[in-house]
Order: sequence, then C-alpha cells, then structure tokens
Amino acid sequence: MKIGILTVHRAYNYGSVLQCYALQEYLKSLGHDVWVIDYRQAWTEAVYKPFSFYYIKKRIKHPRAILNYIKGYNGRKKLAQQRNVIFSTFMKRFRLSEPCYGANDIPQNFDRFIIGSDQLWSHACFGGEDKVYLGSFSHKKNSKVIGYALSSNTKSLNIFGKDKLNHIIANFNSLSVREPFIADFIQEKLGIKIPVVLDPTLLTNANLWNNLINEKWKYENYIAIYQARSVIGNPTYLKDKARTFANELKCDVIDLSSMTYSVEDFVSIIKYARYVLTTSFHATVFSLIMETPCYAIKLNDGFDGRYVDLLHDIGADEEIVNTDFVPKYIDIKFNSIRKELNKLRVVSANYIKESLK
Repeated sequence: MKIGILTVHRAYNYGSVLQCYALQEYLKSLGHDVWVIDYRQAWTEAVYKPFSFYYIKKRIKHPRAILNYIKGYNGRKKLAQQRNVIFSTFMKRFRLSEPCYGANDIPQNFDRFIIGSDQLWSHACFGGEDKVYLGSFSHKKNSKVIGYALSSNTKSLNIFGKDKLNHIIANFNSLSVREPFIADFIQEKLGIKIPVVLDPTLLTNANLWNNLINEKWKYENYIAIYQARSVIGNPTYLKDKARTFANELKCDVIDLSSMTYSVEDFVSIIKYARYVLTTSFHATVFSLIMETPCYAIKLNDGFDGRYVDLLHDIGADEEIVNTDFVPKYIDIKFNSIRKELNKLRVVSANYIKESLK
C-alpha cells in the first residue's frame, strides 16, 4: 500500500523530525510503500527563514518591532545556516515526494494519507488553521485520510469550537489523538469517542534508534537539559538548576537547547546522560525510550499535559516535578514502565493496522 505522511518534517526541531522518521520507519516495517509528502507549510517555512515578509505580515504589528526584526537579520541568518546543516542532514533519511505548497497541491497518488503527529491542530504553531493538517484537501475517492496521534492545546480547541471541530473530524476516515485531554474535550463537546495513541517515537523500543547512536557520549559524564519552554521572567532557570545538581554529582551539563548538536547526538546524549532535566515532550519521551532518569518540569502554562499525561499513564509520576523541585537521586522502575509502554504500543499498533484497511 502506498502511504503519504503529512506532518512537520522541515522544522529545525528535534522532536518534529524524529517523530516523522519514527512513523516512516514503523510503516515501512509493516511492508508499506512509505513517503513523506514534502509539504512546505507557509508558517513553518517563514519562521526559520532569516527574513520573511509573510512572517512580518502574520506576526509583527508594531513598526518598532519590524525595525528590530530587520536589525536582527544577520544573527538569524547565521543561526539559520547552522541549524540548516544540522537538520537538513537528518532529513536525508526521509523519502520525500515532490515539494508542494498548499491544500490544492497535495499529490493524490496515495492509497492512504496519514496526518500526524505533533501539534498539527495548534493555531500558535502554524500561524492559524492549516487546511492540510485539518484533512481538508482533495484526494482519490478510494483513498483514506487517517489522523494519527494528533496534538493540540485547549486554547486552539476552544478557538475551533463545536461546529468547526465537527467539520474537521468529518474530513478523516479515522482519527486518533496523542493526549487524553484532547479526547476528553471532544467527548465532552461532541459526544464522540476518539482513541488515544502513542507518539510515533514510542511505537517501537530503543532498537529503532540504535543506528543513530553516537557511542562517544558513552564515555562522558554529564547531565542533559533541553528547554523547549522557559519559566516566565527566569530564562536561565533550567541551566541554574542543572548546574547545582551537576556540582553535586561532579559532572558537566550539556544544553541541547543550544541546537548545536546533530539529531543523532540529541538521541545519543539523552541515552548516556546521568539525568535529563527538561520542559520538552520529546526529550521526556527519549529519556523513557533510553531508560534515562528524567525530571519533566511542570510550568503550569497549559502545555505540560503533553508529557504529564504520558508519565502518569505509565506510572512514572516521580519524574513529574514543579519548578521548586530539588534534584536528587531517583530510582525509576523502568521494568514496570517498559511493561506499561508495551501495553500502549499494542493499542497504537492495532489502531494503525485497522485504520489502514
């Protein structure tokens, strides 16, 4: 069966490219002809360019802010060049279709379209609604549109509203979400029961990632941090917390938030870290996959549910902490966590297999 994946595969973001790679490889392991549809989503493209009129139009309203944006061009150009090297190298692992740029441009020569995972229903991530990620594009009558592990946030779901959500759900032949709170929201508002499945990165155990591992990190002594979101008014919070803990452990701190490490090193560094401190869903996920003790920090900003729900569901509540936590030795029961993850993998695998029929 020929399958086209529609997701965020071109972002300079570790989680985005890794979840795309995981879904591609998992579907290939089932014997399918798998492609990543090279959808160049306008907002995502604009965000990572050093200069974009589209970004200015969508995001910047005040003349002074526009001037500051122009002044910051050289710095953003240098950063973009650096990150382009890191992520474009990994993107060579994707089997890409021809580039396309909108809902009317999506290739139709696929038997199944899988939309997901990541925050594809989040207004903030894509400059508003994106028709493609909402399943609103032309496709062959005998093809199917499948939503896998779609993610969002409460604010975006409320913006959609009941009628819009009904319309969106009707675009899909089958639909699943990544977080229980989304399923609960849809159940409450629409009376529709939506299955909850795992992020693609969790569809298999660590074996999938062994070919990415850089063994040099095995011989280093460090704590890894990855700050996807920061404490308001205290941008150095995570670094400060990590340095204090690292001094106690007599080790170094590696800050993955600098985005100077390859995607392969991102996975490897988490694998061999003594601890991971993070506000990121995918850093939490890879600490689970690699069975590295992790502190997943709640910022209570409306985005914690992405990892709090997952950790709670698999019995890893001891990894969930508030900002006032004091890092210390924690003994994570990975045998138990492994069993719970395997149960959820079976549910997720069955959803995929049934949806593809």
